[in-house]
Amino acid sequence: MIFSAMPYSLFNSALDMDGQKPMLRFIRLIIAGLTVLLVTQPALAQERYGMADLQEELAQLDKALSKENLDSVISKIDLNISEAKHDPVRTAALLTFKAEKLRFHGLSYINESLSKAFDLISYDKQPELYIYAMTVKSYEIYAYQNNPELAVNLLENIQKKPELGNIPYIHVIFLKHLLEAYYKLQLFEKIPQPLFRLSQISKEVELSTNSKDLLFYLEEELAYHSSLIGDTEQAIQQYGKLAQHYEQKNNSEHMAIIYCNIANMYFLPFQEKVRYAQASLSAHNNIACSDVMEKIVWLAEIQQGNVSNVNRLMQFNPVQQIPHLNESSAYYAGLAYLLLGNVSAAQEMADRITEEDNWERQDLLQQIYQKQGHYQAALEASQRYHQLRAAKDAEARSLMLSSFQTRLALAQEETQAAAQEKQAARIAAAEQKAKARLHITLIVISAGVMITLILSLYLLRSRQHRIKLQQLSDTDPLTGLLNRRAFLHQARQMQRLAERQQFPLSVALLDLDFFKAINDKHGHHIGDAVLRAFAQAAKKTLRQTDIIGRFGGEEFILLATEKDPIVFAGLLKRVQRSFIQVCQQDPAIGFNVTFSAGIAALEGNGATDIPDIEEAIRQADELLYRAKANGRQQVCADSFCQRFVDSASGLIAPDHPATNIAE
Repeated sequence: MIFSAMPYSLFNSALDMDGQKPMLRFIRLIIAGLTVLLVTQPALAQERYGMADLQEELAQLDKALSKENLDSVISKIDLNISEAKHDPVRTAALLTFKAEKLRFHGLSYINESLSKAFDLISYDKQPELYIYAMTVKSYEIYAYQNNPELAVNLLENIQKKPELGNIPYIHVIFLKHLLEAYYKLQLFEKIPQPLFRLSQISKEVELSTNSKDLLFYLEEELAYHSSLIGDTEQAIQQYGKLAQHYEQKNNSEHMAIIYCNIANMYFLPFQEKVRYAQASLSAHNNIACSDVMEKIVWLAEIQQGNVSNVNRLMQFNPVQQIPHLNESSAYYAGLAYLLLGNVSAAQEMADRITEEDNWERQDLLQQIYQKQGHYQAALEASQRYHQLRAAKDAEARSLMLSSFQTRLALAQEETQAAAQEKQAARIAAAEQKAKARLHITLIVISAGVMITLILSLYLLRSRQHRIKLQQLSDTDPLTGLLNRRAFLHQARQMQRLAERQQFPLSVALLDLDFFKAINDKHGHHIGDAVLRAFAQAAKKTLRQTDIIGRFGGEEFILLATEKDPIVFAGLLKRVQRSFIQVCQQDPAIGFNVTFSAGIAALEGNGATDIPDIEEAIRQADELLYRAKANGRQQVCADSFCQRFVDSASGLIAPDHPATNIAE
């Protein structure tokens, strides 16, 4: 830097003493060139490193991570940081990337790199990079600080920034963290949109960078999604593909994380958890989830009489600073102490779980109180434990229903992409033919272009026509409800999910009372208005989980996630109230119309049998006949009949069970 501080005229005066010597002139040119290079090097580096360079460097480092171990890639990042010391933008990008890749290794790694990155950038000057750093910061907030609400607010504010879409790689990372925060807060209704967007951008990045590695982010999110809805078979299959991929790339750390995710699945049996915990520890034993994996394995050893690791149960890995992982570690350690009869140590583990509404804490407490003889406290803890487990099961079902939306959107996107690819191939072929015939005449070229346009329009209209036909084939044109065929198709899909998730289903067959008399007295156009009024009332009253269709004529069929016929009857009463209200408000009708219904539960013959929907419909039909024989305007189940309408007053009957007709 001594040369860079000296004016160029000084070199001229110093070296011009003997201007006739060619060697001196040569040396003067070399020194002048070095001076210019040293002065301008930082400025040129900063100018050259733009957003395209940032995208490319991060993608290449991410690709290297799939082929080499993390320590090797971190060494490369540190080397690049050293080389970029005169370029604050590139340095901040590399520091943020380092923080992201070391996020499973503890809070200190994230803070150390991010604090340096934030000193070098601001939103006003480097918005894309600032968004990237704040996205990684959100992981610290929801994982280590256990504050997902703050993380979601931060990420949703970032989502409004127009610069988010400038760098697809950063957009992918952002969507991953947004999804994880939504999962943590159980905002299931918000999950489909970012998951669908993640699918789109991952494929766009794959095409632009010629790298398939970012697609594995999408696969990982879909696997996690399957695990949360209780589809353990699908989740293990998806995670298995990821583990095989990372094994081929010799990426032991990511393999360990994949096996951790499997072992931590809520619906997985304990013996399966042990197997995947052992696989995780074999791959890598010093990441954020390793402590939980060790406690699971030690618990299994103690169950088999091996107490060699008892003294280590009280030890907790300092790398593991994520609250929910710490609580799971304490839970498995507490179970181990209970097996050993050490109630005080088990109580200490329960106290480490600070969240009161944690099913693991309540499980430990019910067993501790029972061993201490505090049976009332044990009963209360047991009741709370089962309530929390039931709530988690309900959460899984809610997410399962939202996943229908997601999977449908992903399937439609893939179908649309395939159709667009075929259409693009046809257009490209037509353009190639047009170019080949360019030497003939302009008229031939014009004709070729016209044919191509007509073909494209025809394909587009044909696709729109097919979509419309599909909708028409599934929908009853008068009421807008599912027709009989579409209802049975969706009902069978729900049956398979009910068997897998172990939630109940019941079916109700409904028939409008005196419908023929309405047609005869008022005309078929009023009868059609009554049918539409029923459909409107049903759509307004029923829940998202219910499936309703027109079964034929004035008959309708309803499938609901209910087992208790009293509760189901209450739901039908609410439909009847809404139906009467709609009929009264419709100027074309203006009178009350009621219906009768029969309810039957779907129950299989064995643990693995799929419930028979046809048999349930037959039973519901018999009970509907009983309701009509009893005077209509009522619902009948196997054990009771309840009236919908008080014949004297014309009002809805109160919600209480009627006398058992068998009595």
